Amino acid sequence: MAYRSRSSMGVEILRFHGDLDALEMIKIKKRLTGLLNKNHKKLALDLARTRRVELAGLGILVDRLIKIRAQKGDIKLFNIRPEVAETFRMIGVGDLMQSFRSEEEAVRSFAA
Repeated sequence: MAYRSRSSMGVEILRFHGDLDALEMIKIKKRLTGLLNKNHKKLALDLARTRRVELAGLGILVDRLIKIRAQKGDIKLFNIRPEVAETFRMIGVGDLMQSFRSEEEAVRSFAA
């Protein structure tokens, strides 16, 4: 899974290109931890190119979510494919993270 990041209105935007599996999420975990250590607590994840989710990979994402929320931050998702949203729902984490149709909506939600 490759990813790119940039900042928009104080929100770090991360674009994932691949699946949320354990091996890739271990790599991404380091990136998320690095952002948190630099006091970047508002993260929006673009999942437009994510087609598949593994439970272990999702567990790592939820772990980062808990750590970020403990520091008064949040992770929000956008551009989620229906099959990925369904997996989130089936696993029971669909309500843990807010999801939005677009990057703009996700970024604006941090101001609300």
